[in-house]
Amino acid sequence: MSNRVGRFFGLYKENSHIILRFFGIKMTFRFPLINQLEDCCCIPDLKRLLNNNTTFIHPVGIVISKNAVIGKNCAIYQNVTIGDGKENPQTKRKAPIIGDNVYIYANAVVIGGINIGNNVIIGAGSVVLNDVEDNCTVAGNPAKVIKKNG
Repeated sequence: MSNRVGRFFGLYKENSHIILRFFGIKMTFRFPLINQLEDCCCIPDLKRLLNNNTTFIHPVGIVISKNAVIGKNCAIYQNVTIGDGKENPQTKRKAPIIGDNVYIYANAVVIGGINIGNNVIIGAGSVVLNDVEDNCTVAGNPAKVIKKNG
């Protein structure tokens, strides 16, 4: 039934827009969830992340600091914040360095001049304020190691 209504009113998708033809007038509406990552997230170096094979599973509400470093083959879910925070006295950095093959699940917050190792899983809703070793799963607020992977 919805396809018939769509055809009757001339409703269809075209180049990340919803198009409505009504009485011969073409009206365009932008729909942010159709290939519009830039419109619904704040990611300053998106091209580099995509070249590093970073995957945005549900790309909405993601905020990444321009100073953050993210490794290869990472997966970032919705509403994740990777931001500036407390400066690390040794490295003088205010943004995280995230290793390769890291999964950051929904609503997680990773802030400050911390280092996240390789092959790390950050659980949903976690607040990561301290360094995380390689091959760990962390969760909670503040995040703690709950499992050593491998």
